[in-house]
Amino acid sequence: MKHSPHDPVAAAVTKPHSMARPHSDFAPLWSGTRRTLVLSAIVTISIWTVVGVFQAVPDMFRSFDWYLFFSHLVENWTWALLTPAVLLIDRQLKSSHQNAVKLFLFYLSLSIPFTLVHAYLEAWILYPFPQIWWNPFRNPPFWIYFFLGGWSTYCAFVGILQAFDFRNRLLTSQLSLERVEKRLIESQLSALRLQLEPHFLFNALNAISSKVMKNPELVEEMIENLATLLRQSMEYHATTEITLAQELALLDHYLAIQKLRFGNRIALNLKTDSAALSIKVPSLLLQPLVENAVRHGIERRRSGGAITVSAQLADSHLQIRVVDNGVGLPPNWSMESSSGLGLRVTRERLEALYGRAGDRFVISGRQGGGTEVIIRIPFQGRGVESDAREA
Repeated sequence: MKHSPHDPVAAAVTKPHSMARPHSDFAPLWSGTRRTLVLSAIVTISIWTVVGVFQAVPDMFRSFDWYLFFSHLVENWTWALLTPAVLLIDRQLKSSHQNAVKLFLFYLSLSIPFTLVHAYLEAWILYPFPQIWWNPFRNPPFWIYFFLGGWSTYCAFVGILQAFDFRNRLLTSQLSLERVEKRLIESQLSALRLQLEPHFLFNALNAISSKVMKNPELVEEMIENLATLLRQSMEYHATTEITLAQELALLDHYLAIQKLRFGNRIALNLKTDSAALSIKVPSLLLQPLVENAVRHGIERRRSGGAITVSAQLADSHLQIRVVDNGVGLPPNWSMESSSGLGLRVTRERLEALYGRAGDRFVISGRQGGGTEVIIRIPFQGRGVESDAREA
């Protein structure tokens, strides 16, 4: 009885290009196709040779017989001759999208002619060697052994082909699913950002309108900063993440508006590690947090206050802190009970991009007054530099 072969799928004959080319390109095209076919033939024969040697190993341990060893090689070389036909049929069936039952029945019906052709070719190739007395042309009762051995090899060959086809379809489906999930996340992030931008614009225009009658020149400068901020924000509209340096540039224009509005009543500080500037963060991440610190913390104090935004690398994360010394959080405040749009959208954007984590987005009160917001964004390893950027 014949043994089942190893996987010959890697010997798939590459389909040659058939598109018409100009005459000057014909020779290189033909040479390339020929090399591909020769390489595929070498790989196919090599794999089936390894299978033949593997089948002959048990007999070689008992007593080495050149003719028995050679018969195993011929058996598998014959399958190497039939491999292109099996692969061609498999390719045609894959392109027609047959279901599993139809594929099984089709390959089962092909097993008989393929096995008969294989048995005939093997017996014909071995016929010149009279030492191989079990050749069915010399000893007809051995036809059944040649047929059953060939049929089991055919079934193993086709089974391995289908296993690889199923694996490829599974990987393709997984890739397609990942693309769909990515598009859904991007759509969700775009929708969240669309909620955030009108909210920010309304608040900014509200702040500007309060100065129209008192200081028109100041209002003009605030509008210029707002226009610059909106223009740069639109440049990043198609992307979900930008570098921290780009995010800080957007924040600078918002802070300029607040400085013009509050004057000496507010102190704004930026402290970031230079190594953190290239880390990707969600666009318009910091503006709603600083806006909350201004509206709900500093603005309610007659003496004003200070807001500090810092960023540093720690434990494969970018840690961003927004700290103010304003009036602090209301009693019994919690993220779940908060009705603030900016905080809710920021949390949802972080969860959509980086997944849920208990310490990803934390808001807490500070001893002595004020609020602290901590954001932790994961990144792939990079060196940490200690230089700081302050503004």
